[in-house]
Amino acid sequence: MKQEHTLFFVVVLLVLHGTSCAPSNRPAGLPKLYTSSITITQEGQPVGDVSIQLVPKFDCVWTVSGVTDASGVATLVTHGQFPGAPEGTYTVVLSKTESVFKGEKTNEEFPTGITEIFSLIDVEHIGAKTSKLEITIETKNNTDTFEIGKPVRVLVDTIRPGT
Repeated sequence: MKQEHTLFFVVVLLVLHGTSCAPSNRPAGLPKLYTSSITITQEGQPVGDVSIQLVPKFDCVWTVSGVTDASGVATLVTHGQFPGAPEGTYTVVLSKTESVFKGEKTNEEFPTGITEIFSLIDVEHIGAKTSKLEITIETKNNTDTFEIGKPVRVLVDTIRPGT
């Protein structure tokens, strides 16, 4: 009799563990996602640390983004954590910046000098209205490569301490 009770409790625990022990963090309404990656190159060379955002050309509330690794490849995620992207056509927007401090760092609260911020991506690729890069996510594994031309270094902002 004792073995029957033990067996019963083991079966109940296994069933509970398999069905309700790990609640899903998948948000309601999240569509089916498809494995997707984008490779970014400049003059044929991979570009790391490029932030990629997909801007949907259809009605969609889910953000899709990624960051390229040293080999220029970004694996896309939806809503910051779910691998893949919803089906549809997107404009591809890119961003990579470099900050350069010019001045003196003192013991004061604010350093003396300025910080210049440069875009390392041609301005035509950094806005949803100007980018001509496009990807269509379909019901399969999706990979695409975008060659973005010559390296650039365009001053986009200057920050002055205390302003």
